[in-house]
Amino acid sequence: MADTVAPEFARFIDAERRAKRVADLPGRMVEGQVFEPVFVEQGQATELMRVAARRAAGFYRPTQRSEVVWVDGDRELAVGFAAVEVKMTDGLLGVFIPVRCDQTGPVVMQVAFAVGSAGKPGGVFAAAHRRPYGPELIVSIWGEALVAFAWQCVLGLVSQIAGATGKDARGNVLVPVEFMADAKGLQIVPMARYRFSGSSGLKT
Repeated sequence: MADTVAPEFARFIDAERRAKRVADLPGRMVEGQVFEPVFVEQGQATELMRVAARRAAGFYRPTQRSEVVWVDGDRELAVGFAAVEVKMTDGLLGVFIPVRCDQTGPVVMQVAFAVGSAGKPGGVFAAAHRRPYGPELIVSIWGEALVAFAWQCVLGLVSQIAGATGKDARGNVLVPVEFMADAKGLQIVPMARYRFSGSSGLKT
């Protein structure tokens, strides 16, 4: 997970703290210590998801570009990372990715992830066996790549939000230990990461 936090996520957490919706960190957080959940409503989640999508597409600073072109032999797919959307229902997170190619024109591909909810915790599952919803021509060629891109966007979103909440006692940004979705938005639980190499506080 990235150790640097994009400014957009830092500004989001700063605004939430000013509004008293996110607490200050409780001093020096030690390995495995869990912080209070951070809630992101649907509209704000899409704004931040577009930042995560931009970074997943390889752009770590603001850019005028709005899409990237994937190439597979003589086949190409334009992926509109700047217009990615995320929508949540109870326990389900959908990533909507605008794409276009010569054979289909502009379409929106959907990748669904079952992530659990507050009332029904669960693991993460990419719906339809790693296949997005959309034209079969695109799914048959680019399906797995689109699911991987969508998942990278989701990971970027939750990791950056957790990281923006602050750092642990060793100076590492916090990481997401769980996240849940419902119709109102996304809830992310940050945690101080464990150290698995070198000098560790883990007990055998």
